[in-house]
Amino acid sequence: MPTPPRADIPDRIVQIDELFFSTTDRRGVITGANTVFGALSHYTRAELIGAPHNIVRHPEMPGGAFAIMWDRLLAGHPMVAYVKNLARDGSSYWVFATITPLGDGFLSVRGAPCRQDLWDAAWEIYQEVLPLERNAREAGLSRAGAARVGAEAIVARLAHLGFADYGEFLRYVLPAEVEARAALTLLSTERPDLTGGIGALHGAAHDLGVELSSLLVRLDAYLDLADNLRAASQDAVTTLAGLSAATATASRASSTVAASAPVLARAASAMSVLSEDLRTQIQALARRLDDVHVRVMELRFRIGLAGLHNDMVTSFALEVHAGEAPPEALTYIPQLCRALEEGTENVTASLTDTSAELRDAADQVIDAETRLHEFQHLLATWRLLVTRYQMSSQLGPHVGPIDAQLRAGSDQLTSLRNLARQCLAEAQPYDPTRLRTPVARVTRASDDLGR
Repeated sequence: MPTPPRADIPDRIVQIDELFFSTTDRRGVITGANTVFGALSHYTRAELIGAPHNIVRHPEMPGGAFAIMWDRLLAGHPMVAYVKNLARDGSSYWVFATITPLGDGFLSVRGAPCRQDLWDAAWEIYQEVLPLERNAREAGLSRAGAARVGAEAIVARLAHLGFADYGEFLRYVLPAEVEARAALTLLSTERPDLTGGIGALHGAAHDLGVELSSLLVRLDAYLDLADNLRAASQDAVTTLAGLSAATATASRASSTVAASAPVLARAASAMSVLSEDLRTQIQALARRLDDVHVRVMELRFRIGLAGLHNDMVTSFALEVHAGEAPPEALTYIPQLCRALEEGTENVTASLTDTSAELRDAADQVIDAETRLHEFQHLLATWRLLVTRYQMSSQLGPHVGPIDAQLRAGSDQLTSLRNLARQCLAEAQPYDPTRLRTPVARVTRASDDLGR
């Protein structure tokens, strides 16, 4: 029988350093947990292990949130959500939860919500979605069917907040929570008082945290560059579309005198083809930079997740050091380290790809500017031919519109080129040993503790 919530018991506030984890099999049955989970949930370890994880599900949580969770997890993707849990004594507590596929099951790391604005937005959405699910049940839908209604409603409400889908929401919210948490917690500070195996583990985790934080700074710079490039390229697309239209008009006008001035008609035609190619090239660049934006946001998400797992290793090591962890606690550290290893390997591979994407985009901009110079040369040739063949009265009116669009396009591509040079300077290949070395030290220290 599920525990009913009790209004006479105030919500428990999860403290900033009360970071906790649990592992489950693919059915959601709990296979491991730390003592903080037990303390918050008021269940004993014996009651938690072997129980379904929804033992702590609060009735005010919409089923749609869990439908989204299972869709993502079973597809091999991590999940992030604000979750209201229900303790055995009827009290409630809010957590910011991450769930990651790990081996044959899942690892969930939870902690205090640190971004009040995002937490409040999630809670408002849940309150709007719950009645929709109840109405769906009353209309005869199954629990799963009502949860699907709730999932669609959650995504629709996130769209009103500017998130295209749930994936875009979690790519934003996790780094935001991690950054807010880092400003409040003392877990990442150095602890020279810790010695032996725990000291080695804490020191390695601290060094890894420093490198992950520096990567987030690097990714923020990437994001600014990619977004500035994207905005500039979108402006250029509009201008180059005008240039393409103006040159196409000039080409059609030039074709009317092809019999008497074929070279002029050919020059105009070449100019029209090149301007259209330029427009198409920059349009493709804008689409590519949309993809780069998503890639950078996904990478920031992965770095944030690795940072949270690293904090969990540190927190659990301190739990073991204080003698608060169960006797079998050390068997969990390898699982946490495995999640950390997989996460950081994902980060290094993605970072390499993202840096290459930005450099390729920069090369594409520089190539476009070269082609614009070719266009300027064709335009100068065409102008000379218009004068030579005394066609100024027929074709002269087309020169002004082309010049105006060309000046704007030239200025925009100059701005793009400057951003491209920044990309080439900053998007340098990343040395994966900068992450792998501290991760290996964390793993080695955890192995030594387990001996």
